[in-house]
Amino acid sequence: MFYVGVVYYFATGEGATLFVASGSEESIRESIPEYFQQGLSLLTPSDWLKAADGNCDNDYHQSHAEILKAYLPLLWKQIEELALGRGCHLKFSLEHHFNYG
Repeated sequence: MFYVGVVYYFATGEGATLFVASGSEESIRESIPEYFQQGLSLLTPSDWLKAADGNCDNDYHQSHAEILKAYLPLLWKQIEELALGRGCHLKFSLEHHFNYG
């Protein structure tokens, strides 16, 4: 099964860090530091679309979908393509820090 995992970690006064990875559940957990995994949203591409539409009960998933759409629009487009059965399963890992200070 192909997943996309997202963690958005906010540290007051220090900005925020966004971790994104794709692949198997195991490979995603290996690429994201263990400390951050408690906030991990790990969904299939079609489940990401459901979360973005508000069709899930998990507020974190909905919030993470909004963050993906806002900050990584090219990745979001790839998730949409994969959910429709198009595109290819690219394996990637990304860590990005936003400094608001």
